[in-house]
Amino acid sequence: MEGSISPRINGHKIELLDRKILNIQGVKDVHSFNEDTVILETEMGLLTIEGEELHINNLNVEQSSLNITGRISSFAYSDNMDFKSKGNSFLGKMFR
Repeated sequence: MEGSISPRINGHKIELLDRKILNIQGVKDVHSFNEDTVILETEMGLLTIEGEELHINNLNVEQSSLNITGRISSFAYSDNMDFKSKGNSFLGKMFR
């Protein structure tokens, strides 16, 4: 298909390998991140990932996928959308 853009993936998938590599599909936005915590907006709500030496290695906005490495100790979903205010996310700041 010439000239077409890949559609965003509908749905959500998480793959955790040896608590060191986390692959996520269905990512809408990255709200904040540091070496201890990454907060994402996903198709299923806000996802908070906690660990040590966390690094975002690959963010593909077109395919809504993300790869994180480090020592992952937990991840949890939240329906709290306080972070959802426009322009305050990592991607919102990047594209100003």
